[in-house]
Amino acid sequence: MVPDSPLDDYELLSALDAIVDRILLTLDEMDGAFPFVADPETGAWDTTTDGNWCGGHWIGLLWIASDVRPFEADRIERAARTYTDQIVQSPNLRESMFGGMNYHYAGFRAYDITGDRSQFGIGLTGADSMVSLYDKIARQIPVGEYTIEGPQEQFEFSEGVGERVSGTRISAVDMIYTSVPVLWRAYHETSDPRFRDIAVSHCDRHLDWYLREDGSTWQEAQFDPQTGRLERQYNDLAYDDDTCWARGQGWNIAGLARAYSETGAQRYLDTLVRSVEYYVDHSPDDLVPYWDFEVPTIPDAPRDTSAAALAAYGLVRLEGDSETIEELQRTGEGILASIIDSYLVQDASDPRHGMILEGCYDKPGEYAVDYDLIWTDYYVAYLLWSLLGESS
Repeated sequence: MVPDSPLDDYELLSALDAIVDRILLTLDEMDGAFPFVADPETGAWDTTTDGNWCGGHWIGLLWIASDVRPFEADRIERAARTYTDQIVQSPNLRESMFGGMNYHYAGFRAYDITGDRSQFGIGLTGADSMVSLYDKIARQIPVGEYTIEGPQEQFEFSEGVGERVSGTRISAVDMIYTSVPVLWRAYHETSDPRFRDIAVSHCDRHLDWYLREDGSTWQEAQFDPQTGRLERQYNDLAYDDDTCWARGQGWNIAGLARAYSETGAQRYLDTLVRSVEYYVDHSPDDLVPYWDFEVPTIPDAPRDTSAAALAAYGLVRLEGDSETIEELQRTGEGILASIIDSYLVQDASDPRHGMILEGCYDKPGEYAVDYDLIWTDYYVAYLLWSLLGESS
């Protein structure tokens, strides 16, 4: 069940401390590799050499840890800068949908802590990359030709696989949050309207291509590069094309919340309300959804705490002053409380201390189905850290 009241500062700090303990233990174990997904039984991380699509989450966690544990800040900051150097040397990342998100976290958000203008420049580079990737005809930032860590059937976009064409002709529901927020930030920093205009254009097309009437979402959209016409909507990571991938719904909620906060446009709020209503109506009582909201095996199906983390992250940080906004924020607080109370291991004697359990990366590919996921850790940690900063 969702806790009756929001978490107090002590609960927020205890939860963040547990995650930071885990970050520092992980840093000691990595030897330059990037943590990706962790086995819930052993705590051991599967790693990547370059961060793949989510290296910025690990870098962001390090910067949070450096702020929370100032007595260890020097070594943590050195590690964060070393990891940042690794991801900025990857041209393939900049040319994919994930360039914006990774450069945002390793760049702008690092700058917010350090004031280092070189990190500010990394953030702007990420925004410029999303401008370059943007398809003016389709009015979407495409996935790009990129190989995501995981089974090829779900994650290979550098070339066509089966019925799926290459990533230059595909956009995805995730991108309203993986690709667009760096544009909002760049607009605030520079007042350059191209950043705002592309963000709005992408978000408006998102409403057309990914949202169903009931508030659920498709994962991917294929378009004709000559005309920009939508050719097909489908799911690679859901149960089938008629159901709804939970993490995609989480990305959608986080992205719509940010779009409304940035613009105040009613169309984004109306769609957000519809999406949250679908999320709540199709989730268990604790609001941590199954990996697919409509998979026939419910309730005997894996949960996905990463979907819950994204929804909480977007809703709690939603800006505005109305009863609707307050209700959405309360929903986000309830989701966060459930994650902290039921899925974050806070017992310091437990070898899994600091892990957020029951993340589902890729159920169709049977890869990391019940794992701790680095991006889940980041969104929960960032939200806790932000809330504590606001209350101090």
